[in-house]
Amino acid sequence: MKPHLIIAGYGPGLGEATRSHFEQNGYQVTTMARSSGEVHVDLTNPIQTKTSIDTAIAQYGVPTIVIHNVAALIRGKFLNLAPTDFESAWRTIVLSAINVSHAVMPSMQAQGKGTLILTGATASTRGSAGFGPFSSAKFALRGFAQSLAREFQSQGIHVVHPILDGIIWSDLSLKCFPKLKQESCLQPEDIAKLYWDLANQAPSAWTHELDIRPQSEPF
Repeated sequence: MKPHLIIAGYGPGLGEATRSHFEQNGYQVTTMARSSGEVHVDLTNPIQTKTSIDTAIAQYGVPTIVIHNVAALIRGKFLNLAPTDFESAWRTIVLSAINVSHAVMPSMQAQGKGTLILTGATASTRGSAGFGPFSSAKFALRGFAQSLAREFQSQGIHVVHPILDGIIWSDLSLKCFPKLKQESCLQPEDIAKLYWDLANQAPSAWTHELDIRPQSEPF
């Protein structure tokens, strides 16, 4: 049986590039999202999430790697936002990560190994003006990732929080930012290769967090 990768929050750009890279290296890939990927699931719903992941495990085996890429760029001036905007950002970004982690951890525990990658962003460490909902949720995801790493590392489960400091090049990004230039963006294929490296690190030299940015990105 091939090693199994689950991508939660699959979509064009990074999701496609990650799937392609891992499939080329012998992986069975299961993709999950609300409206794209093989499995259509609301990852903010714990029952739907567990059912979908249990089905994938029954079909392809316990995942060696799980990548959580779920995000919602909810932003705006604070006084123009409603509390529900913050709640929506938290549910999409954090609750989905909790549900996915809760569904996969028991099987990873049982096999004594596994890698869980929870994708972060610039907003995970810096709350910019107008990014209150997105940043507060990404900060929470970072804290959740740290807690998981400290709880499960000794059990052979590698929890990683990569911080993507920049815009990922994709058709969607170009639609949102029409003046965007490809050379100033994170390239999905390069991130996918890095995720491969993170998932295959030796236990004696695990990375929990690292920041990733294009050469042209100021920081």
